[in-house]
Amino acid sequence: MVKLENLVDVILVKADPIINQPTMRDQKTIKSLSKRYSTLVLAFNRGGMMELPKEKIKELINSYGGTRFKFFNLRVPSGSPALLPYLPFFWTWAFAKLLWHRPKVVHACDLQAMPPCYLYKKMFGNKRKLVFDVFDRFGMNYVPLKSKRLYSLTNSFEERLAEGADVLISVSEELINTFQRKPKECVPILNCSEDYHMKRLTTPKGNTLKLAFTGHIRRHRGLEVLPSAINNLTEVDLVVTGRLEDEKLLRSIRNISNITYLGFLEHSEVIAVELNSDAMVALYDPNSNAQNQYVVGNKLFEAMMCGIPIITNVATKIVNETQCGIVVEYDVEQISQAILTLRDNPELRKKLGDNGRKAFLQKYNWTAMEQKLYKVYEQLLQNPS
Repeated sequence: MVKLENLVDVILVKADPIINQPTMRDQKTIKSLSKRYSTLVLAFNRGGMMELPKEKIKELINSYGGTRFKFFNLRVPSGSPALLPYLPFFWTWAFAKLLWHRPKVVHACDLQAMPPCYLYKKMFGNKRKLVFDVFDRFGMNYVPLKSKRLYSLTNSFEERLAEGADVLISVSEELINTFQRKPKECVPILNCSEDYHMKRLTTPKGNTLKLAFTGHIRRHRGLEVLPSAINNLTEVDLVVTGRLEDEKLLRSIRNISNITYLGFLEHSEVIAVELNSDAMVALYDPNSNAQNQYVVGNKLFEAMMCGIPIITNVATKIVNETQCGIVVEYDVEQISQAILTLRDNPELRKKLGDNGRKAFLQKYNWTAMEQKLYKVYEQLLQNPS
């Protein structure tokens, strides 16, 4: 018999790093759930065998609104493919924790966390609920398209598990539609931003257009084409910030005089960079993996929140609907022309930025998404076991 103090409403299982590399999606989801439910997070600390210092855990708990955390501590190589042999150890640990705490709802984040959650659901049936929250489709994101059989097997495995969930959540309707097999209840909860809007902290200098790129420093995210697009443009500065994942790529962009790399910043500092920019850039190479055509990234919504336009080749439906930016192909000439258009038309920049801010306030904000998340949980828990 499980002790009452061990009972929780929700356990969120996350196999990706949540200590030093939390995504904004992680943070928003966990904070929102902890406002209404007794929430515990089971996470994979891939940094080593040692327990985390109590001060670090206390800091983490406070930053997530009092949510409790338990960590599986094991040093593993970086990168998703290298992680695969170690996942069964994490799954075994997570399944044991689920049996000990007996949550009413288990919330699995991505395929890497799903197997122990699926097994827990199968063991208890309708007495316990399972939410499958897909940030990235594993096969589309990590399996090369040329490996057709492995790609198909990975997608089929993910869909088999998804079909056993009570609810499938994902970051866009388009990504949900890539599932051929899925539960009856599917809910898109977009990766919208919270509202950090404030006035510009600095005064723009002359007519120079200040662009912001605030993603990871890695290939296939625009940094191969952006330097060529701005290299010969006058009165255009590109500010880059993000986690460094490709030293060679960083060295190549640092050779360009109108590009400044600020390093890896805290989220509040990133928002300050965006708020003090004239426009943002979010680009994804459509040929690098299958999922890039379905991306609806948080940078679009941060641009909306800041009231500045975005230059992008993804989430084109939202951009065209809201008229909040310029849609381009993953092409140097088109990107360069879009930058020139914004540089030479401050009135257009203001109009597109205002459109984005209006759409953010009306529809594309985390408060609205939070209510959708609560509705999912209310429906799951309306017939308690």
